[in-house]
Formats: sequence, structure tokens, C-alpha cells
Amino acid sequence: MEVVDLSIESIESPEWNPNEMGTDLRAHLRRSISEFGMVVPLVVRAADAGRYETVGGAHRLSVLRDMGFAKAPCLVVEANDAEARLLSQALNHIAGEDNLGLRAALVRDLLEALPQDRVLAVLPDSADGLQALASLGEDDIARHLTAWQRVQVARLRHLQFQLTDDQLALVEEALRHAPADHEEQKGSPNRKGIALTEICRGYLLSRGEQT
Repeated sequence: MEVVDLSIESIESPEWNPNEMGTDLRAHLRRSISEFGMVVPLVVRAADAGRYETVGGAHRLSVLRDMGFAKAPCLVVEANDAEARLLSQALNHIAGEDNLGLRAALVRDLLEALPQDRVLAVLPDSADGLQALASLGEDDIARHLTAWQRVQVARLRHLQFQLTDDQLALVEEALRHAPADHEEQKGSPNRKGIALTEICRGYLLSRGEQT
């Protein structure tokens, strides 16, 4: 497949695309494009009268338009309505999992080579999170990987919620202050899930209901 430059004005995003992006992630995306350019092309399909519809990259298209770009690199695919929706979901949701040890080493290298502010401008991590990851030792990594194995065996189920920015901030604040003395939470990649469970348990107990 060949990547071609198409006019931004000729590309539209479909109304059926369910993927949304918050203001914080959008800001990181904008800084990434400002610093590195469009290193990943949009995936589009032909529509009527010389126009195109995004299959992958609707948020990048919106940011490019806001930044005043006239053209965008695009990969044009042939897809009917059902195929376009299926491919869109695959592009939005199929991704690998980071190896914790390798990511810790990568973050250490990044922070040694680049100012932390520059790293934080592009990556959706907090300063505390980056420092904690960079400071992981072999014992920490082994403990995290052991916890990760427990999570895999547990066959976790995913829940998806729609929250406003204010609601998300409130939930994140509650999760940060949830009891952290539960044995499963120590080093677990599912720490937030466990914290949410404890918050729900406390709510039910406050209502006199058994859990």
C-alpha cells in the first residue's frame, strides 16, 4: 500500500466512530505532532465525489486541522461500511502490553538523555509515575511481574465508563486515596481495580449490606 498526501479539507471523520479523546491526551498528541510530525499516516477510505473518510486517525485529523495543516499523509484502503467499522475498532483497541522491565530501562534512558518536561509533554504519564518507573530495581520488577501473572490467571473483566473531565478527576482522586493496605494491591498492575472494589465494598457496608 502506498502513502499519499491528501487535502485535509477532503477528509471527514465518520459519526459512527465511538472513540473519544480527553483534553489532556489531545494536548500530548498535539505536542507529539509538533515535535515529530505525522510519523503515522491516517487510514482512510474513498467516499463520494473525491472525498475520504477516516478509518483510523480521527483525532490526529482533528488536531492537524486545528494546527492549520493543509495536507496529511494517508493510507487509502478499500473497505465497505462493515469492513471500515471492523478495521476502525481493530486500530483503536488492538495493542500489546509493555514489558515492565524493558519499559523501566527505556524510561531511565529517556530521562538521562532528555529533560523531564520534554518527555512529559509527549507521554501521558505523570512526573511521579515516570520517576517511580525509572527507579524500579530488579526486585521491584520481579514483584510486579509476579503480580502481573496473578492478574493474567484471574481473567480480569473490563468495564468501560463515559466520564466528563471533572468526573474523571474525582474518580482518580478517590482511587489515589483508597485503602492501600490490601495485600493484592502491593505491586499489582490492577491496583486501581482493587481500589475501586474496596471503595464499592465500603459503600455497601455503610448501607448495612453484606459483601
